Amino acid sequence: STPNTSNGGAASGGGTTSSGYSDVFKKPIEFICPWAAGGGADGNARQIAAVVGEMTGQTVTVSNQTGGSGAVGFSAIMNADPDGNTIGIITAELNTLPPQGLVTFTYEDMYPLIQLCTLPSVVAVKSDSSFNTLEDLVTYAKENPGKLKVGTVGTGSIWHICAAKLMSAAGIEMTTVPYDGASAATAMLAGEIDVTTTELAVSHAYVQSGDMKILGIMTEERLEDYPDYPTCKEQGYDCVGGSFQGMFCPNGVSDDLKASWEAMLTDAYNSEAYQTYCKNAGMVPAYLNHADWEAFLADDLDTVGNLMRDLGLAQ
Repeated sequence: STPNTSNGGAASGGGTTSSGYSDVFKKPIEFICPWAAGGGADGNARQIAAVVGEMTGQTVTVSNQTGGSGAVGFSAIMNADPDGNTIGIITAELNTLPPQGLVTFTYEDMYPLIQLCTLPSVVAVKSDSSFNTLEDLVTYAKENPGKLKVGTVGTGSIWHICAAKLMSAAGIEMTTVPYDGASAATAMLAGEIDVTTTELAVSHAYVQSGDMKILGIMTEERLEDYPDYPTCKEQGYDCVGGSFQGMFCPNGVSDDLKASWEAMLTDAYNSEAYQTYCKNAGMVPAYLNHADWEAFLADDLDTVGNLMRDLGLAQ
């Protein structure tokens, strides 16, 4: 973002003025994103980076460090210089990788600052698919076990778990095909797979362009901003799932800087620019402060570990 050195007024949602943050953060800032450019986490990181750039007057760059279903980027956040100038965005895979034995760390090996949003999973097909409802897909899958190919973002990713939840809830069997990042959606459009369980943020854009249709959304009830998307639950398939995103810094960052980051990110979250972005990008704003988010992550790791063992995905 363009450095902004104006003193500005008080940022929304907190007592610290923009100039107050520029007194604390005096060097260029780096946000590490464990996922590729163009995906949901990348867009989210860039939007928060733009707001933080205005608040601090610093250049904020987003560094995409991809691989290992998020493991490469998570490690980079954990091992970043603890001077407070490098933080990162995490996704739900931070809790799906440890139960599989794919990483030797957990969320406890870095410091949760705030949760930003949740990203519900959807069940999506191409717009010209013969399936118009979830019932159509389930009926076909029951008559043709394993014939349908479902694309997910990486084996053992949260989207893979969502596919497994759907199969479990509907009593069907599909062949799972792992892809890297948002490419599961493009693979479906190319006809390589029949269905995908992916984030609303990705599929909603394709619905708007006329390339996809959403058969079900994995939320408890219909979303206010997306009233046309029926839930899987209301169609008789009790599967709720999706990802979450938020900001982390290395454990070694000083307590003062951790507090400053939590306050500044809270103000960035409350900004009109960020709230509008979420609304347009298919993300559900879901703020949690450090303490509440840490408690959520502990509970989620437990839940996800048990679920993955049930699904045969964990060690």
